[in-house]
Order: sequence, then structure tokens, then C-alpha cells
Amino acid sequence: MTQPAAISAQQRNQLRRTFRKDLKAPVAIRLFTREPSPIAIPGRDCPTCEQTRQLVEEVSDASPKITLNVHDFFGESVLAGEMGITRIPALILGEDKPARIKFYGAPLGYQMAAIVETIRFMSRGVSPLRNDTRRKLRNLTSPVHMQVIVSPEEQSGAETAFTAFAMACESDKLSVEAVQIRDFPSLARTLGVNGLPMVLINDLHRSAGRVSEEKLIEQILAAGGNPSDQGMSSAR
Repeated sequence: MTQPAAISAQQRNQLRRTFRKDLKAPVAIRLFTREPSPIAIPGRDCPTCEQTRQLVEEVSDASPKITLNVHDFFGESVLAGEMGITRIPALILGEDKPARIKFYGAPLGYQMAAIVETIRFMSRGVSPLRNDTRRKLRNLTSPVHMQVIVSPEEQSGAETAFTAFAMACESDKLSVEAVQIRDFPSLARTLGVNGLPMVLINDLHRSAGRVSEEKLIEQILAAGGNPSDQGMSSAR
């Protein structure tokens, strides 16, 4: 039976027009999921994998400049480990290994807008960040890992995730994963999520609620930046 489209015809047409106008260079996407199985296998549940795959395939079909590779998380466990994938569904933007821009969970609602905007700026090569932010990111001296915990209904979470993805494109010292926490309730309990969006940086800095670009770069510098840049940031 044919599955109904995940994206409406109007949205698909708008997406095609946007990509046709804005995409310049190719963008690679990987999706780690699980293959459908007629039997339930303990420990391999993924209620949103099928929905996520359909959604991502429809987005990638909107432009020939988007290349999508789909992988079975359990059947390609070595590759999953090399890419740093720990749960599914997992969407990777870019070709870094291990991946530095990841989205865990179904990218629904505002979160799909963040994915689309990230694809746009990655293809165009035009950063949405301030020049001062970009300069500081290029001077990172130590690896920094950022988690952005979001939900489909939170526009501020999508904005924070988009900003974090843009930052990861500026420095190979920074890796970012956005987590659609509704798909991972046990992770929410482990992390003690009590407000969305929530940002975790190197497990040292935690903030809940909308985080500005300026605040994010301050936290990143505190975790792995050049001391002189940290001082300049604090002085303002």
C-alpha cells in the first residue's frame, strides 16, 4: 500500500522552488534507520524510523543537488560507530567522519525548517552568523561537543539548533547534535530535561530556554576556546 505523502503538495512545490533558487553546491545527507521487520526484535524498536525516512526522502527528492544515503543502523553497525551514531533515527548533514552535524529523532514541525535552512546555507556557502562569531569559532583550540534538546513545537529550539549547526560548519573543533527529545523519553530522564530548548556543552554548561548566538559563543569559548577570546567576550 502506498504511504500518504509526509509533506503536502503545496509544501513540496515551495521546497522545490526554494532549493532551485538557493542551492548552489551539492549537499550530502545520511540517514541511519532500521529496516522494516515482520517480527518485533527486543532492543530494536524505532517507532518513528519509517516516518523519518519518508520525510527525509521527500526533502531530498526536492533537489538533484541533495544526495541521500540510507543506512541500516543494526546491519551497518561498524559504519554507525565510525560516524558516532548512538541512536536512531539519526540524520547527518555533511560528509565528516565522525559526523559533526547530527539530528536525532523525527525532524517534525519547526525542526524540519531548521534542517532545510541548514541545507540552504551549507549549499550556498554563506554563513548566517555574525563575523565576530565566525572569527572566534575559527580560533577554538579544544574539541567542543554541543547537544541541543528540542521538540517539534518549539520554534526557539529550531532557531537554537540552526545556529548551532551553522557554528559547527565554521570550526572542525565543534560537533553538534540536536535531539528531538519526544522520541527519546529515557534520555530526557537521564539528562534531567526540565525546560526546552536545553543546551548542553561538554557536560559543563547547561542552559534552558532560548539561547542567543552571543550566549552560545560565550559558552563554547568557556568550554574550549582561546583564553584571549574568552576575556574579550566577558569584557563586553
